[in-house]
Amino acid sequence: MEKQDDLTLMKARSYRSVLKAGFQLYTGNFRRLFKASWQMACIYALSCGALGAMVSIKLPEITVSILHQITVLQAISIELLRQYFINILEILGLTLLAIATLSLASASILNKLKEHKDTGTITLPPHWFSASPRLMGRTLKGVFLTLLVLLIPLLIFIGLLATADALSPQFTLRHLTTVLGAMLICTLLVLLFALPLAHVLMKYLMEAPCNYWNTLFNNYGRGLRHWGSLFLVFFVSLLLVEIMTLVITLPANILSFANQQAQQGVLIGDPLGMPSYILPLTFVTFALCSFIQFYVSQVTLTHNYYIYGSIETNEYEKDTLH
Repeated sequence: MEKQDDLTLMKARSYRSVLKAGFQLYTGNFRRLFKASWQMACIYALSCGALGAMVSIKLPEITVSILHQITVLQAISIELLRQYFINILEILGLTLLAIATLSLASASILNKLKEHKDTGTITLPPHWFSASPRLMGRTLKGVFLTLLVLLIPLLIFIGLLATADALSPQFTLRHLTTVLGAMLICTLLVLLFALPLAHVLMKYLMEAPCNYWNTLFNNYGRGLRHWGSLFLVFFVSLLLVEIMTLVITLPANILSFANQQAQQGVLIGDPLGMPSYILPLTFVTFALCSFIQFYVSQVTLTHNYYIYGSIETNEYEKDTLH
């Protein structure tokens, strides 16, 4: 009973307690969470396998071909641009598919976290597929709207650069160092102010159906007031996840590096030197690594779950006192 009380959601916690509770809930219920999500995790892994194969094999090929034409012909043919434009669209499409399937797989775990929020327990799914289609849809919507909010400042920045180039030709090239520095600062500011969005998204998913934009406008300030706690929780959580991810994805990274080196050799006249089965091998390697990495990364979701509960409790106690 004491252990269950320690894992209660609505409880004010320090960032250390949030990290501890998230780890305990995730590891203590891993079998239940795995059974609830493995189907969508497999689909996510397959999409990552396709994306990894495209990025590892096609991107180096595109880079080498463009560099070759610039070096030898001092120009880029329209046919080459048309061919690789389609490849780039395919990569972008696979990236969106990977984000979507990641969101849907995470929704399967969120469904069990909602059960824990309502009942204090996580039960084994009674069927082989027990995800909530409604929550999956809300998760997909919430994730893409959050990404849109993050992209708006960067799109505005790019629009300002395009306007400057239109008014003063080659403005970006003449001030390239300044532009790159400004873009870096803009990106860092976006990332810093993105932290409260983690609280907004969790509140949108965990509570009664409500409009995303209303949730954003009414709760962003709450997350901003607890920015320090959010930063500490996500810094430690993501640091641990990234360290483990580097180990898990090592085979995929080695294959990707080998493909890049092979394509660079082609640029100086060497044969490609890669076996005929490199494409399926790359696909399978990325898919397996992505499946394992998905379950490693989901501990960050339980940390967000508990920091959400802590912020809500603190804000409720603050409003009650006033």
